[in-house]
Amino acid sequence: MPYFFRLSKILYVLVQLILTQSSQAQDLTNKTDKIAFQLTETGLITEGVAYDASTGTFYVGSVHKRKIISYNQQAGEKPFSFPTDSLGGIFGMKVDGIQGVLWACSSTLPQAIGSTASTDGQSSLVAYDLKTKRLLHTYIVPSDGKPHLLGDLTITKNGTVYSTDSRTPSLYRLVAGEQTVTRFLTDSLFYSLQGLALSEDEQTLYVADYRRGPLAINLATKQVRKLIWPAGADLSGIDGLYYYKNSLIAIQNRSKPYKVIRLYLSQTANVIDRVDTLIAGHPLMTEPTLGVVAGSQFYFIANSQWDAFDNAGKPVPNYPAQKPTLLVLALD
Repeated sequence: MPYFFRLSKILYVLVQLILTQSSQAQDLTNKTDKIAFQLTETGLITEGVAYDASTGTFYVGSVHKRKIISYNQQAGEKPFSFPTDSLGGIFGMKVDGIQGVLWACSSTLPQAIGSTASTDGQSSLVAYDLKTKRLLHTYIVPSDGKPHLLGDLTITKNGTVYSTDSRTPSLYRLVAGEQTVTRFLTDSLFYSLQGLALSEDEQTLYVADYRRGPLAINLATKQVRKLIWPAGADLSGIDGLYYYKNSLIAIQNRSKPYKVIRLYLSQTANVIDRVDTLIAGHPLMTEPTLGVVAGSQFYFIANSQWDAFDNAGKPVPNYPAQKPTLLVLALD
């Protein structure tokens, strides 16, 4: 082959290689440009996240290491809870900005380090003063001989807390100013309760049942109804659930591709008019769990890493360490 043609072919290959690498780099950028932040500590099982708008601070809970971590852009990540708080695995969390309190679900199960057969199934709500980082109180779910797991919660404007129990499916309530968590509601439609969200007028509580899909509860009458949604939509496998402008933001993690979807409600509280997919199959979404609406953005945990531990709570050999990652989506 003449030298000129050999040189031309070499130059062509080099140009194609550069273009390919540039394209791959651009693809990688497109896949990671929704990262809000990452934590450096691994092996946490990050399930829940909350946000304090007054300080721009996020709170991330660890199931495995039984603690809460704070994060903001200025200070980075810092410990928030203390070992002496004797927390269980941390699941759903919410900030009560009016009272300046961080609420969290604290539940023990095999994946929570240090749990035993005697503590498995114990669950409680915990409240922290956001300014002092002091644990204000632990509200224990009364023992009834059944296993409990408070997995998520929501708060009314007057400070009453509602929480879902996924192991013995019930809805619990802690009335503002009271000291006892009580079972608020059980129903034949309850199978595996997950996320929950209040309507803007606080008359309807939306609850995600992992098997049956989203339910609507009239808080005044305690009537439970399964929502009606468009034919062909699969709304099972919802974990986190959040109310936003007459719609519900839902995280689906039952089967791949994992998704964040938006359910547009009709004027009737029990009907979903439209289902839109906000994100699906993102490479960092290895198992998304819970999130938080902050303004017009939605932040959510992309890689909870439950599969880093087996059902007995033992680390899976050679499981690759991952930085806990939160992704962000624009809602408007």
